[in-house]
Amino acid sequence: MIVLASSSPRRKALLENHGTAFIVDASFIDEVLDESLDIESKLMHLAAQKAYPIHQKYPYDIVIGADTIVYYNDKIIGKPIDKDDAKQILLSLSCNVHRVYSAVAIYYGDDLECFIDYTDVYFKNIEPYLDTYLLSDEWIDKAGAYGIQGHAVIFVDHIVGDIDTVIGLPTNKIIQSLKNHGGLK
Repeated sequence: MIVLASSSPRRKALLENHGTAFIVDASFIDEVLDESLDIESKLMHLAAQKAYPIHQKYPYDIVIGADTIVYYNDKIIGKPIDKDDAKQILLSLSCNVHRVYSAVAIYYGDDLECFIDYTDVYFKNIEPYLDTYLLSDEWIDKAGAYGIQGHAVIFVDHIVGDIDTVIGLPTNKIIQSLKNHGGLK
């Protein structure tokens, strides 16, 4: 059995789009990044922390944990605290490129595989669209104050990488890992 250790509807939809049979059982942990690690190691460590409690519950199954962040100017851009914060975040990303990282931790029984993927997202000038976007409330609970799969697609000039990584789950890499470990045929 495959268990997605995430309550994200976006991650669930991405995995469903690949025809993978799985259940969802999310863990709720305090998301604390280990400041002694580089950004990629921090995220993989956090993805593993999210997967671990579910792995304890399903020790003989495949458990997938993940974490996604927006990274700009050597800083993690988290979820906005309110509409003004969302506006400031989005204005800082306007006419710039930022990187979105998605880290994955997969337990195959007692074995743990971790990897990371990233995509560079190039925003055009978003000011003409920003006030209307903020009225949509789509920015709520989104790292970087946007979801590329929604109305914010209008902000994007282009990306270099996998859009699934920006949405929150590098599914092509996950599917390949599952195939490599016999989790998929």
